[in-house]
Amino acid sequence: TAGVTPGFRIKDARGDVWLLKFDPPQHPGMTIRSGVITNLLFHAIGYNVPVDRFVKYKREELHVGEGARMKMGRFGEVEMTEANLDSVLAATNHLIDGEYMSLASRYLDGIPIGPFDDQGRRKDDPNDRIPHEDRRELRGLAVFAAWVNHFDTKMHNSLDMYVGEEGDGYLKHYLIDFASTLGGYGDLPVRRFGFEYGFDVFPMTGRMLTLGFVEDRWIPLQRPEGLDEIGLFDTATFDPGKWKADLPHSGMANMNRRDAYWASKILSAFSDDDLRVIVDQAQYRDPAAADFMVETLAGRRDLLVKYWFDRVPPVDFFSLEGPAMTFHDLGVERGYSPAGETLYRYRLAAVDRDRRPGPDGWTDWTVTSSTSIPLLDDPGVPRDGGRHPFLAVEVQLDRGKGWSASTTAYASFETGRIVALDR
Repeated sequence: TAGVTPGFRIKDARGDVWLLKFDPPQHPGMTIRSGVITNLLFHAIGYNVPVDRFVKYKREELHVGEGARMKMGRFGEVEMTEANLDSVLAATNHLIDGEYMSLASRYLDGIPIGPFDDQGRRKDDPNDRIPHEDRRELRGLAVFAAWVNHFDTKMHNSLDMYVGEEGDGYLKHYLIDFASTLGGYGDLPVRRFGFEYGFDVFPMTGRMLTLGFVEDRWIPLQRPEGLDEIGLFDTATFDPGKWKADLPHSGMANMNRRDAYWASKILSAFSDDDLRVIVDQAQYRDPAAADFMVETLAGRRDLLVKYWFDRVPPVDFFSLEGPAMTFHDLGVERGYSPAGETLYRYRLAAVDRDRRPGPDGWTDWTVTSSTSIPLLDDPGVPRDGGRHPFLAVEVQLDRGKGWSASTTAYASFETGRIVALDR
C-alpha cells in the first residue's frame, strides 16, 4: 500500500510467484501498458528482463492466502482479510467491464544479490571483468532508453540474481521496472523527463538568464488528445542527439559513436510489424491508442537510426563469397536511404598483424555502385604471404554529401576468412 500505487504478491495455480502492479488511480491503463511494451522490446533487444505481462481477472479469482499480511500505515503490518483486499482493489480504480487489470511481473529465478552499479565491477563476482562504464550494452543503452524515454535508468532498476547451485552458479544481470517509460508517469506529469537531468545546471542557468523568454524544448510536449491510455510521448519534440536520463549514468555517458551505431543497427532491425506484435500484448482498449504507440515508436526509431547512420556509415556484415568480398549497406537495405543513389569506393592493402600496410602501400581508390568487391581474380590485389598476411579493404560511401568515414575489413590470406573490422 506504500508508494503511488498498491501491489500484491500472489502465487498462481502452478506455484509461480508474481507481483501484481497497478497504475496510478487517475491514469488507469497507462503505466502498466508501458511496462509490458518496454519489457518486451528490451527482451527482444537482448537484455535480461523479468516476465512482465498485462493481465485481466475477476475479483472471485483472487483469494487471500493463509498467513497473508499487509502494511496499514501507523498500524504497521497486520493480517490481511478479504475486506482489506476489497478496499485496496476499490482504490485502484482499475475495475473495467467487470474485470481488474494489472501488470503481472513474475519473480526472477535464483537468489537476489542486489542491483549492479553503472560503473566499476562487482568485487564478489569473478566473472565481472570489464568495468561497467566500458561495457557496450550499458553504453549503447542510451540509444534504447532514448527510444522509449526510459529516463529512470537508475541503479535500483537493475537486479543481479545468483542462478544455479551454491558454488557452481553465476550471476545473471537484469534490467527491471519499465513502468516509467513511453510517457507514463505517477501522480503528476513531468514534461522535462528525457530532456534534462534531475539537476541540470545549464538549462536552469539558461532559464534564469533569459527570464523565461527562451522556451524549453519540452514545453510543447502534450498528451495526445482523446487517448487516455497514452502519456507524454511523441516524435515532434524528440531530438535523438540530446536525450538525457533523469540521473547521469556512467555507462551511457561514455557512449561513443560506435556504441551508438551498434544500438541503432539493432533498432533498425525492428519492423513496423514487429512493433505491432509487441504493442498488441499491452491490450489497449482503444485501437487508436495502439495505433498511436506503434506510429510513435516507429517514428522515434527512424529518427535515432537516421541520426547515427549519418554519423557512422552503416556498411556492415562483410563476407568472402567466391572471388569477391561483399558487404551490406544497412541504410539502403532497411529503408533509410534511397536505393540506387549511393556510390561506394574502396582501396586495398596487404597489412601485418598490427594492420600496417606493406611496402606497396594502398592501391588507388576504385569507385563503384556495387556492394561486391572483386578480389581473387583481380591482378591488382596486393598479396604478401610473409610479413603482411592480411588483406585490408577500406570502404567509404557517398550519398551526395561527400565521402563518409571509413570502414575497414581485414581478411586472412591463409584461411580466406574475415578476421577483424575497424570503424
